[in-house]
Amino acid sequence: MTRKIAALHVRVIKAVEGREAGQGTLEYVGMIAVAALLVVAVVTAFGNGSTLGSKVSDAISKITSIGG
Repeated sequence: MTRKIAALHVRVIKAVEGREAGQGTLEYVGMIAVAALLVVAVVTAFGNGSTLGSKVSDAISKITSIGG
């Protein structure tokens, strides 16, 4: 009886491990896709790079000039 329970336990563990194979790769692909979408959203929102740079510079100037 103990052998049957042990065999069942081993089968359950192997089944669970089989379902988790490749999970890390899928997570990395998801993170890369999100990062790519963010880059596309920023480029679309600000147009070309010079516009983005000037907006960032203006924002930094406003923040640093608040103190007077």
